[in-house]
Amino acid sequence: MSALYLHVMFGLGGGLGAVLRHWIALRVHHDLPFATLIVNILGSFLLGLWVGYLGGPVDLGEEERRLVFGFCGGFTTFSSFAYQSLELRRERTIALAAGNILLSLALCWFALWLGLVLTR
Repeated sequence: MSALYLHVMFGLGGGLGAVLRHWIALRVHHDLPFATLIVNILGSFLLGLWVGYLGGPVDLGEEERRLVFGFCGGFTTFSSFAYQSLELRRERTIALAAGNILLSLALCWFALWLGLVLTR
């Protein structure tokens, strides 16, 4: 299997993830960054499921791994999370920014853990 093919699989996954993230962002309207929180939690959960599944009795090929990690990378967004947290600090309060950061980290870690646990 060529390196180019693996890059294409990663890019395909990333593109699909980015399109789904954009679709969700267009449907979640709120003055707080809930769309970003939702996609990051869902992406963490999906990654936990997939990593648990990939590390379990089923051994998927390298192309499936690239597709999965590309999708999760394109779907989730750390840069938007960081920017939106900074904007909450600038436009609102430091408490909202800190709450966004803590809630995001806690829920994403929990979602990842839950995905891993569910595949055991």
